[in-house]
Amino acid sequence: MLNLNKIKSNKNFCLHNKKYFNKTHSCKDAEILVEFNSFHASHIPFSYLSNCLSNIFKCKITAFYNYTLITSSLNPTILEKFKWHIANILNLKTFKIYRSFGAKKIFRPFKFENYKTQQNLQNLKKKINTKKKLLSLKIDNIKIGDLIYDTYLKRYQKPTIDFKDKKFHELFIDFIHLYFFWKMYLKVNKVKAVIGNHSVYSFGLILRIAIEKNIPTFVASNRFIYRLNKKMKYMHGQFKNYAEEFKKLDQKTRLKGINLAKKRLSLRFSGVGGAKVDLITSQNSSFKNINHKRLIKKNNKIKVLIAPHDFFDAAHIWGNMLFTDFHEWLVFLGEISKKTDYDWYIKNRPDHPGKFKRYQPHTNEILKNISAKYSKLNILPNNYSHNQIISEGIDFVLTCYGSVGMEYAYFKIPVINASYNNPHISYKFNINPRSVKDYKNILLKLDKYKFFKKRINKDEVIQYYFMRHLFLEKNWLIKDLNGMLKKVGGYDNQWSYHFYNYWLNNFNKNSHKNINSSLIKFINSNENYYSILHNTKNY
Repeated sequence: MLNLNKIKSNKNFCLHNKKYFNKTHSCKDAEILVEFNSFHASHIPFSYLSNCLSNIFKCKITAFYNYTLITSSLNPTILEKFKWHIANILNLKTFKIYRSFGAKKIFRPFKFENYKTQQNLQNLKKKINTKKKLLSLKIDNIKIGDLIYDTYLKRYQKPTIDFKDKKFHELFIDFIHLYFFWKMYLKVNKVKAVIGNHSVYSFGLILRIAIEKNIPTFVASNRFIYRLNKKMKYMHGQFKNYAEEFKKLDQKTRLKGINLAKKRLSLRFSGVGGAKVDLITSQNSSFKNINHKRLIKKNNKIKVLIAPHDFFDAAHIWGNMLFTDFHEWLVFLGEISKKTDYDWYIKNRPDHPGKFKRYQPHTNEILKNISAKYSKLNILPNNYSHNQIISEGIDFVLTCYGSVGMEYAYFKIPVINASYNNPHISYKFNINPRSVKDYKNILLKLDKYKFFKKRINKDEVIQYYFMRHLFLEKNWLIKDLNGMLKKVGGYDNQWSYHFYNYWLNNFNKNSHKNINSSLIKFINSNENYYSILHNTKNY
């Protein structure tokens, strides 16, 4: 059934793009590669960034399909090939959107097969027989094992790698073929820059290769822009320098930032959710007070809260953890629980609406199975408020790298991370073991770590919040994220034509000019992320 509103919105958006992005270059020798996807909220940041880079490098814009292996096969069916070809030739749907902001060519990768590919496959298939070996897999000194690992978990919704699964081996083989496709493409073509949407899963493969070849590499959304390089290979990876970067800021910026962080934290802990407290994905809050019968036992035992992660959600987003994945981590904790006399609790995040609703039931089921195997692990309801948990008394919180590391530290409750590659690592308000052996020793002797709460500096937590959520310019494109989400009808509707309508209704020439000038400033700075220093008008 035709959606006339959608057709009208797409038409108006294309006319808008042709009006404001009409200076693209047609150079035959060089190109900017920009990811081709159907996410409406990506099209606007992609249009600005690709056109800025096109003007800087005086080259054409080429779009590439980047969802091979995560949602579609490297070997499409005849029907899929036909649909792609017809839509591309006739300039239909998303093809029309990309061409409206300057993409001259749009292509999808294909299976690249030669003697070297087959030789590598045979060697790798023999070597990769454990999860650790998979994670450490490199080709041409480029790490790709974590991308394969997370793509398998996400695509097939598996909690951990199953080497007996035929689907894993098929995915592994296709991943190697895809690697050699992108390696050859970047070798043969003069690519001046690459723009993607994520640095995880199979999305990140072309980005990793581009980084190794010193090609300017960017990931962008309507909430952030990162420049990836050998110094910072992961999006959101700027956390290692938070404390140092804060010291470099002038006094006025620091004071304003700290005051704003305090207000946001106060709102977050009062139960406010959504973009108002930098939780863009959902209006639900883990701190919303819902009256539950007390489930935290009243006794003198040490009480431990496990804050699990979504098993399928890019476990290695910032690199390797102490454990190969979230499932292995929880099984390890289950074994540790048998050796202790603590009270153990697990609480998953509140039930999310929209697209997240697909994955959470799987996570809930896996947690239920793990707690059934390890009787000491008591599951709390998903909407059991963190405020209630804190008031009833919890002594330690365990996470791999979750936001509880900041939230519970604010209340001087020790949090132990199971990954040294975590966002809090620049500060000292968490416990960060460097090995599984250290982690185990800490967990078995928690009574000796009760002193740690006295070392937690609340000011550091507030500073961290500012650097993580406010210094990074989340409003570089949309000035009022909360207002935008309300206008489009919620988080999921960002990925629909409603986002185009919002953009067109709120567009003005001054904002357009500021976005372009700020982008040029950021690109020329060679810094890894777009911060408030690149666009102070919105701060």
